[in-house]
Amino acid sequence: MGVGVEFRILGPVQVRRTGGAPRALRRKPGQVLAVLAAQCGKPVPVDRLLDLVWGDDPPPRARKSLQVHVSALRAEGVPVRHQDAGYLLAAEPEQVDALRFRALTARAADVADLAARREVYARALDLWRGAPLAGAESEPLRAWLCAPLEAHRLAALEAAIDLDLALGRNAEAVDALTPLVAEHPFSENLRHQLMTALLACGRRTEALGVFQDVRRTLADELGVRPSTRLRALYRDALGV
Repeated sequence: MGVGVEFRILGPVQVRRTGGAPRALRRKPGQVLAVLAAQCGKPVPVDRLLDLVWGDDPPPRARKSLQVHVSALRAEGVPVRHQDAGYLLAAEPEQVDALRFRALTARAADVADLAARREVYARALDLWRGAPLAGAESEPLRAWLCAPLEAHRLAALEAAIDLDLALGRNAEAVDALTPLVAEHPFSENLRHQLMTALLACGRRTEALGVFQDVRRTLADELGVRPSTRLRALYRDALGV
């Protein structure tokens, strides 16, 4: 297996060779590859694969179907090996985009220079092409793989925006945060970041509007008040 092959699950499941166009996989082989890629180099028991791909009620011939899907992956040049009553992807972690993303975000914490750290986050976030496994999810895969990846991406975005704020890149932060707040309306941290960025840009009225909106959202949907931290920022914005 050459290191010039990349296995991509941060978006539609694809196999890409260096210099070549990405090759999309059909739904079931894509799901199998996603599981094996997430556990790159480690054997995944057949029963675990069946649970993650088919859920609690696999079809009677699921084991045979799994063999067919593994054969389809091998026909695409994916190095799947049978080992320890399961299958493994015989590749290096850096060949899997999700594992590179995790490695880069972990590395960022050790970078002292703020601008350099922000660049590491940018490299990590640039690996994302859409929702993980887009079009190839199963309910078990959403819970086991997609949801944790999406939570990790959101944490990386928040960390990157904190760095933008520290570096004075406030307008860029507003641009990044506006769609994120719409996507995650209950996130008080995103609201705090957006208010901070707007205030730094001299857009006080809009910042106050962000607070009023989250206050209504939290009260109407959850029956709670904004956090002490968010209320303190609101008072600062009011000048009281």
